[in-house]
Amino acid sequence: MKLELSEVAIQQLKNEGMSAETNVLFLQYETDGCGCVVSGVPKLVELSPEELTKEEDISIIETEPAPYRAAIQKRVEWVYDDNLIIDYSSVANMFQLKSPNQMINPRLKFDSLKQTS
Repeated sequence: MKLELSEVAIQQLKNEGMSAETNVLFLQYETDGCGCVVSGVPKLVELSPEELTKEEDISIIETEPAPYRAAIQKRVEWVYDDNLIIDYSSVANMFQLKSPNQMINPRLKFDSLKQTS
């Protein structure tokens, strides 16, 4: 699996205060209240290295460009295409998760460490 960040998404991550040198983008798959794992909703979360080690069932995925790093939950890896793209829409003021084949989430929520502290 491979994750590519668009230039617009990178700029927005910087604007949000994400530290690419130390922290990891975690593609979390929320299934609470969905009834079925296939009906889940992806969410983007910034994790510190300490928080990442607390998560179980994690797979580090190839991410471009460096120094960005990303992780995904192994148990739902099959839900996604092999090549993923995170973009940012200035019209919606939201991140977007897509692949060459489909738009996965046009309004991808991002939780930065700055928002949670």
